[in-house]
Amino acid sequence: MSVIFPGNYVAHLNAYREQGVEALPGVEFYRIVGALVLDPDNAGVLSGGALAAGTYNLKVLSPDLRQDDKPRVDKAFVIPKNSVVYRTAVNAPGVKAAANGNTIKIKALGGNAPGNTGSETTLTAGTDLFFPTDGAASAMLTVVNGTAISTSADTAVQVITSASFTAEQNPSAGADRKSPSAILVEICYYRPAPAPDASDAHIPFGIEAGQGT
Repeated sequence: MSVIFPGNYVAHLNAYREQGVEALPGVEFYRIVGALVLDPDNAGVLSGGALAAGTYNLKVLSPDLRQDDKPRVDKAFVIPKNSVVYRTAVNAPGVKAAANGNTIKIKALGGNAPGNTGSETTLTAGTDLFFPTDGAASAMLTVVNGTAISTSADTAVQVITSASFTAEQNPSAGADRKSPSAILVEICYYRPAPAPDASDAHIPFGIEAGQGT
């Protein structure tokens, strides 16, 4: 894990490295994106070419794209203890539903965070059987509002699919079927920063007697 500070980053936060930013003193913010990949050429979670209705764990994907040489393996998508989730989002590029109105939900994360039971962030298929290109996102909580509830334990992020889905591009065009097809979930959360260490203060080293000037 690494934490950066405002003004010294120019790219996306690195979810695989669990990279956060301390945008407010004492608070670290994180944006983690996980995926459930539907690969028509490699069965994986697919059965008979389809992803059955069910509840699925997600992975934070390795930056190593080759399947035969992956020194950094995919990681479980887990929100650590004492984190406050303030935004959730879901998208499904290259995923085709079985019927209009089929849904993908982010399973409840608990507390008063977006995605709590009864108000899970939900993505719904349209009449063309594909999901909106912009995905779906929760209404964002007021950040650090004094009433947010932290996760009480490490929490795996899951999705719930309402029907059988297949990997297909919209529009479908020959080799495009090999394009990435996945359910993507974004979780934004914050955590308390650790207490200061020696690098945060200018602590002088001790001087042996007779060395002073």
